Amino acid sequence: MSKNNLTQKGFYKDSSIYLSAALISTAISFITLPIFTRYLSPADYGVFALFALFANVSSGFISIGIHKATYRYFFKFKGDKKRFSILNSSNLVFIIISFFLSGFLIYHLSNWISFKIFDGRIIPSLIQLSFINGFMQFLITYFTGILNAQNRAIAFSVITVMSALLRNVISLFFVFQYSFTYLAKIYGAILSHGIITVCLIILFRNLFIFRFSLSDLKTSIKFSYPQIPRDMMSLAYSSFDKVMLNKFKGLTSITHYMFGANFAGLIKTIMDAFGRTWTPFFLNKAHQGGSEAKSAIIERYFNMISIISIFGLGIIYFSEEAVKLLTTEEFYPSIYVVPIYVFYFLFGIPGMLLAPQLMFAEKMAYGIPTTFISVVLNIILNLILIPKFGAVGAAIATMIASMLMCFPSTYFGQKAYYLPLNYWKLFSVFLILFIFTLPVYYILELNINFIIKIAIKIGIILSFILIEIRFGYISIDKINKFYNKVKISFTT
Repeated sequence: MSKNNLTQKGFYKDSSIYLSAALISTAISFITLPIFTRYLSPADYGVFALFALFANVSSGFISIGIHKATYRYFFKFKGDKKRFSILNSSNLVFIIISFFLSGFLIYHLSNWISFKIFDGRIIPSLIQLSFINGFMQFLITYFTGILNAQNRAIAFSVITVMSALLRNVISLFFVFQYSFTYLAKIYGAILSHGIITVCLIILFRNLFIFRFSLSDLKTSIKFSYPQIPRDMMSLAYSSFDKVMLNKFKGLTSITHYMFGANFAGLIKTIMDAFGRTWTPFFLNKAHQGGSEAKSAIIERYFNMISIISIFGLGIIYFSEEAVKLLTTEEFYPSIYVVPIYVFYFLFGIPGMLLAPQLMFAEKMAYGIPTTFISVVLNIILNLILIPKFGAVGAAIATMIASMLMCFPSTYFGQKAYYLPLNYWKLFSVFLILFIFTLPVYYILELNINFIIKIAIKIGIILSFILIEIRFGYISIDKINKFYNKVKISFTT
């Protein structure tokens, strides 16, 4: 068997493993959702959403994206384990010191943060717990990034599933044993992240070395620091809408927005599953160089887009049934957020190309203009739309900003590392998908038998697939090859 066939077989096998783990983790969350939504109110979920928000924002600011440098230089030093261990250990020392000093500051500012930023809706002690949770989340992201770079799909997937299982089981324990509401979710997150962090430290003990290299740390920071403005703006992008919703519409509107985002997030889960094999595939091919390697990158890219588009349309149309099946009536308004938010994720498809392009070229600063444009647009649109339309307005603002970012993302990605990209083919995928999405809100309002409604939705999705086949975005031959490669990869 040729080297290329072996590479393809590994790609499909790993993608399938990542996707299976992601779907199992999502299924665990969805299965437990009917229980949580009967014990927790939308306001309780709103408190947890703000808790998670501060964890993400604080860890993002403090880490300065240094985990991306560790990921990048794994490929450069993967033939020299000791060299990589020194860089890895130096970066971890920097991270621990940074979080320790920042934690001291957060402890003394927690009162101010609680009342000035969150209007007192999360108390200071939760701010402190949120920071600790964010630190553990970052360590998990750091170590699972190395697992991803090592193509250890099974280990990564076990960690992913175990994390989801622990988080939900521990949360349910606190719900039933102590009648906790939002605290059950918070304690479930903290304890599960603590257990997973310890497991990952043990798993990677052979990559720790008692040696600190200032030059390696400088190399990592030099790679990471151009991303700092971009990461800061991305954090503003992901947090401003929730802060605005909290101020203008309250905790319940945050919950409707977050539930819509979480149901739509299934497409992000699928995209991430592909992305975990896509980025190593891209970087390895880019290191090979030559037109053949670039053509292979583009072919794999459009294969991913075709599959992701079908899943995206399916989520858009069947989110109504999922929300109504898994939640109570208090949460139904989130149905209207889902289709918009799915498109927010789908407009991130050019970013799946941009990120490895910039990473390979080591020109991370090229990502700053795209993020800046997106953040400015997002803030302006949120200020206009949230006071009028609440959660739906926040979703629209996020989607439009993401859509407009496609153009500069493609431009700067191509400038960093040129690929023979068919721009019309990329544009037409979104155009066809948008046309097939247009009827969704009309169908949501139809008061007809649910079986008839489901039949209509299935017909639309099948029509979309036929159009994709007709115009060559999907071929039956490629689908059969994909199925056979996945089947063979699991039986060998």
